[in-house]
This record gives sequence, C-alpha cells and structure tokens, in this order.
Amino acid sequence: MMNDLNIYGRISDLFYKDMLGLADEEEKRELDSLLVTYKLKGLDREKIIARLQEQEVFDGKEAYREFRALKQLGGRNRRLIWWTSIAASVVVLVVAGWWFGREPEPKSGNVQIMAEAIQPGQSRAVVTLADGQQIVLEQANRKIEESDGTVLHSDSGALVYTANAEKTVAKVMYNKVSIPRGGEYRLELADGTKVWLNAATELRFPVNFTGDMREVYLKGEAYFQVKRDEKHPFIVHTSMGAVEVLGTSFNVRDYEDEREVVTTLETGKVMYVSGNTREKVTLNPGYQVLEKESSPVEVRKVDPLQYTGWREGKYVFEDVALEDIMRTLCRWYDIDVVYANPAVKKFHFTGDLERYESISIFLSFIETGGDVKFKTEGKTIIIDKK
Repeated sequence: MMNDLNIYGRISDLFYKDMLGLADEEEKRELDSLLVTYKLKGLDREKIIARLQEQEVFDGKEAYREFRALKQLGGRNRRLIWWTSIAASVVVLVVAGWWFGREPEPKSGNVQIMAEAIQPGQSRAVVTLADGQQIVLEQANRKIEESDGTVLHSDSGALVYTANAEKTVAKVMYNKVSIPRGGEYRLELADGTKVWLNAATELRFPVNFTGDMREVYLKGEAYFQVKRDEKHPFIVHTSMGAVEVLGTSFNVRDYEDEREVVTTLETGKVMYVSGNTREKVTLNPGYQVLEKESSPVEVRKVDPLQYTGWREGKYVFEDVALEDIMRTLCRWYDIDVVYANPAVKKFHFTGDLERYESISIFLSFIETGGDVKFKTEGKTIIIDKK
C-alpha cells in the first residue's frame, strides 16, 4: 500500500497530466477515485489551475527546495516544477500543499500538439575500430572481435570490452565511440571502468590499457565509475585540462559550444590539472571544478545531482538560464531552437524534467509558470515572450 507521500505524489502527477490534457481515460478515472478516497474531491480544479499561472506570488526557490525534499522522502520519481526569477513564479502543486489567493492570469495555451512528435533520445552510437571500420550500435545484440583478440559485446544500449589475456600486441590500439544528438550509450572498458555517454559526445580510448596510465579522451559529456587500480591512475583528457583519478565516480562536461570544462565529483577524490596554467586542484565529493577559456580555474560546492542526474533519467536545473537549458535539450531531443525575442534567453528557471518524457510536457510547464511562449514547427521550437 502506498504511504501518504507516495499517494500525494501520484495524485500530483495525475493532476498535472489532466491539467495539460495528456491524461487518458484510465488515468482520469484513477485521479477521480483517489480524490474521492482521500476526501479531496471538493477541490476546485479550475481555481487550482489558474493559481498555477499567477505571477510573483511567493519565493519560488524556497518552495521548490521544500518540494524536492518532500518528493525525495517519498521516492526518486519527481515531476517538473518551474520557477523564474525574472518573469513569474509557478505554484508548487502537491495535493494539500501550498495555496495562494490572487486573481489568475489567463492561460496562454501556445504549446502545440505537434511537440508530441519530438521524442526523447535513445540508445544509439557508432564505434570506430582501430582499423577504421565503423559499426552502428543500437539495441540489437552484437559481438565484435578486434584484431588483438579483445571481444566487444553490444546489447541493450551497452558496449562491453573483454580483453584477451592470452593475446597481446605491442602497439596500443584505440577505438572511438561517437554518440549523435538524440542518443546515449553505456560503455564498459577493458579494465572494468563503466562510462555513461550523453548525447553529442565522443570518447576515444585504448582497446586494452597498457603502461602506467589508463588514458581516455573526451569531447562532450560522460559520467565515469572508475575501476580502482592504485598502480595505474585513470586520466580523462579534455579540451582544456585533464582529470586524474584512482577509483571514483564523477561527471565531466566539455561541449565545444559551451567553451568550458566542468568536472563534478560524486564519490572518491579527483585532481584536475589545467592544460593552460598547469594549476592542480583536488576535489572532494560534492565539489566541482570549472575552467573557461582565458579564465582562472574555479572550485565551487554544488549539488552533484544537478550535474549527474541525467544518468539516472532526469535533468535537474536550479536557477539556470533558459538558453542553457534549451542547449541541453537540443542535444537530447535533437531539436533546433529559434529565439523570436532574444531577451528570453536570460530568463532563469528551476525544476526537474524526466529525461524520457516527450518535450511537450516540458514546454507546457515552463510556459505555464514563465513569461515565455513556444511555437513548434517540425523539430524547431520558436521561443518568444508572452
């Protein structure tokens, strides 16, 4: 039987879908049944929906933190809640939660049904073998053997390397896994290190690790769980510097269009070495190092979930500019964005987005709570100010 927190979470989820017109008949019946069972049937839906749209009514950041803490107690499945510091605030809706009393603004209703056609990314990648051969990887089970005897086994969105201990070659052989926009893939290297590769990412690595160092080369974003080996440090090379570890879990983001390298430590300890200044920075869990072009290396304390949540199926944004949010979603949903009003790029939002949902849910919520509107044309989203 669900406890109260799970029940409220389920009612919230169903209510959101009903509000957006996305609930099917079975979900509507379930919502009505829950509202009756828990004596919430008397709530005025229209009034609640209107209050979800009202502007400048409360401290959205604080409410969001309370909401996240509540939902974490009830489980890991959180829904999208938005706050913008520039234009508007959206009431955090948890049944029997916060209610406010101002007159509502009219709903804009600009999110189009066509956005349903824009679906989230899926497991797909291309592996380039040492001899230059390229193989497309998707969900199918596949077995590949490299010239040094290493076996590559692809299945269910993961590529696993198994070294052949009986056959060795003097020359180091490299493979490269490339993830397109709208894709993701998991990788297990020959040493047992596990890597989650995000959209628009490329990782170059040895088929077998030899010598004193285990070195890989990253463009894009990846989450690493490094197999501990004190005699052979693991090094991730980026466009600006390198991350050196023994055994730990961390996230590295190095997209060319962002012009910065961000390393976030979840467990263990890592050292970041700047390629420009040779400055060395040691990180403890919950800290992040950021390096931009022609700027000093910056260390800051962060919530790692904001930078690693994508691996667990959610994007977590806190006080993030719309331009940065949409840049992330362009890679994942393989879409393009046009800003009809450039001012909206700087609007800031806070919230969680389930990574495998249709983008229409994201657009509906952000439009409900913010001073922006969306128009979808194929796989291009046009963003304007209300």
